[in-house]
Amino acid sequence: MKTEEPVVALTLDACGGKRGNRFDRELIEWLEKERIPATLFVTGRWIEANEEVFLSLASSPLFQIENHGMNHKPASVSGQSAYGIKGTCSIDELLEEVDKGAASIYNRTGRHPKLFRSGTNYYDDIALSIIKERGYSVVGYTIAGDGGASFSKKEIISVLLKTRPGDIILCHMNHPESSTAEGLMSVIPLLQEKGFRFVKLQDYPLFSRENDKKEGEK
Repeated sequence: MKTEEPVVALTLDACGGKRGNRFDRELIEWLEKERIPATLFVTGRWIEANEEVFLSLASSPLFQIENHGMNHKPASVSGQSAYGIKGTCSIDELLEEVDKGAASIYNRTGRHPKLFRSGTNYYDDIALSIIKERGYSVVGYTIAGDGGASFSKKEIISVLLKTRPGDIILCHMNHPESSTAEGLMSVIPLLQEKGFRFVKLQDYPLFSRENDKKEGEK
């Protein structure tokens, strides 16, 4: 984010699919209890598997809901794979991935998402241009907070203690079996003690995606 203020954006992905349709209730309930805002990037397939949960999240003023695609595919026009996940194979398939993901949100909330993050955060140059032409701000991240839901509690704390003003943290809310909740519940109070405030992405201007890193997701 474009700011020198001591603010940080927590973003949580819900990728969906055979291994990714679960919901980290402990994490979300703790964020609600502590009044920690977050931006949630959700796929259409995760929404379909978690209808009631999604509607509850979408109704909360703490959470900003954004588009993670329909089926968590890397954004490509040629089928380029990323982290073992096959990407969209054409412009038509790319548009279907983006538009169906948006429709999953709009049909349930009446709100058009404005931000997009593709599956695995991968984009080829043509796909990136097309998504921007659809009116989206494309969002990456600056800190891989839970390593695709693979980090231990200790690793999550170590990584996030390096947070700087304006950072965008990427973690996951669809792997309750992971250490994500435990790690975030431990490190967020430490960051607050250091003077950081948590904000939603809509509250501050974004860096261009070219300044963000890439990460595989599960």
